[in-house]
Amino acid sequence: MTSRAEVVVSGMRPTGRLHLGNYWGALKNWVDLQSRHRCYFFVADWHMLTTGYEDTSKLRDNTREMVLDWLAAGLEPDKCVIFRQSDVLEHAELALLLGMITSLGWLENNPTWKDQLEQLADRDVRTFGFLGYPILQTADVLLYRGTRVPVGQDQLPHLELSREIARRFNGIYGETFPEPQPILTATPKLPGVDGRKMSKSYGNTLEIYETQESLGSKIKNMYTDPKKLRKNTPGNPDPGPENPPGCVVYALHKLYTPEWEKIGDACRKGELGCMDDKRHLTQVLDKPFAEFRGARERYSAEDVENILSKGAEKAREVAAATMSDVRRAMRLR
Repeated sequence: MTSRAEVVVSGMRPTGRLHLGNYWGALKNWVDLQSRHRCYFFVADWHMLTTGYEDTSKLRDNTREMVLDWLAAGLEPDKCVIFRQSDVLEHAELALLLGMITSLGWLENNPTWKDQLEQLADRDVRTFGFLGYPILQTADVLLYRGTRVPVGQDQLPHLELSREIARRFNGIYGETFPEPQPILTATPKLPGVDGRKMSKSYGNTLEIYETQESLGSKIKNMYTDPKKLRKNTPGNPDPGPENPPGCVVYALHKLYTPEWEKIGDACRKGELGCMDDKRHLTQVLDKPFAEFRGARERYSAEDVENILSKGAEKAREVAAATMSDVRRAMRLR
């Protein structure tokens, strides 16, 4: 890896194959960042336990499927470090030490924690691990002395807490960590097939590994303007008060079709029917999805394990050096 001034750190929970929301919201940005910065991208399997500790039967398979998607999308082990969080035990050690100086009020006032308690009311997530996961997130970044973290606007409170913890450590023990800054990602709002937020829990996703048949079937069932009943009926493909999700087909055209504005105009004028538009989108998406399938099938499960193993070796080398400095600063050794 070449030497780059900025250090980028980010991870994903292993939930299996990724969908277009994951790709456009994070993965596409990772692929771009790996050529410009020193990057560490990890499988956040310990973070997965904060809400999914009761069933870990699919954890290994989900990790493999997710990393295959990473590789097929363009992450290159020669340009970035790809590893599994639990393979680098220093993540846990640093999280423990940071937890000693983190105010309980900081964690209890975390808006995401409060929201998740309501959203996950059917699960027992009132655990120490779930309350303290921002500390582990902080350790994930500071362990590699991360200076930049790609986040969306809604994740800024998490990063501010990480900076607060870094400032407190530096104030008590001396300058040890940089305060990580955000790389704000312009994430397009990509609705699911049914118009709701794209989510596996809703069963409305477009995976980036769709077959030609499944892709065509899902596009055929995509939500459009419910008031556009015939081809010559003027439609409104944009999100708005009367149709908050907007047309899902049009949302995908904006990402993949060069002449997407003309398609919107034709819909508004009653010159384009929904079924014709869906057939057009199917043709547009056929090539990028076929290229992705081909790229993904070049890797095996053994390739994934080798990449994660070698990535962990690189990560442990950096993590060990950081922890040596941390122990020295805290007078533990």
